[in-house]
Amino acid sequence: MSTPRKPDPLSDLPAGQSADQVGMYHWDIRAAKWTWSSEIHLMYGYQPGSVEPGLDLVTKHGHPTDRRQLAAVFDEARRTGQPFSAQQRILAADESTRAVVVVGDVEEEDGEVVGVHGYYVDLTTARIREAEQLSELAGEAAGLQRAMASRATIEQAKGMIMLAYGHDSAGAFELLIRVSQQSNVKLRDLADRLVEAVHASGQPPAQARDHLETILARLSAAEDV
Repeated sequence: MSTPRKPDPLSDLPAGQSADQVGMYHWDIRAAKWTWSSEIHLMYGYQPGSVEPGLDLVTKHGHPTDRRQLAAVFDEARRTGQPFSAQQRILAADESTRAVVVVGDVEEEDGEVVGVHGYYVDLTTARIREAEQLSELAGEAAGLQRAMASRATIEQAKGMIMLAYGHDSAGAFELLIRVSQQSNVKLRDLADRLVEAVHASGQPPAQARDHLETILARLSAAEDV
């Protein structure tokens, strides 16, 4: 019978993520003794060598909302003799929450599982970076929405000036810029105020409305020809 292939701790990482640090562990089942590298001690919030690692400590620091606890994963490997890979969270002694991938392989003698060994891969900083990137993207999207809304208001203000003064688009924009500079009012704010003031008046000036109606009537008649 072929020996199950030992899992690669880095092959289970989500796409685009990298490991902050990797720690090694060994569980000698017959001697009831665990060994952690210094990296795993630090993941659990302890100085290396300051605590005795074991299933009790793993259980103590298991995240309460993780449906499958890491201690149960280790125990299952002991019972079944199967290698494993699991993503878990640790509530560390320093009150931080660590996101880890834990992989393991078993050691057998005469068909009996006598040990489990493998790696912890800490993904916490990678997850934080991902959250920060998502936050930045959300901020950029919100900024883009504001810019688009400002652009729409400026275009509306330009349209009002084009109608009232007979300017083309470029001329209307130049007038807005000139008034903005003379009044020391931002272009976006000036456009907002202009559009708001025209809307507050109830209806456009009679001459502008009559002129617009004449143009629309002429264009409509041209379509009917």
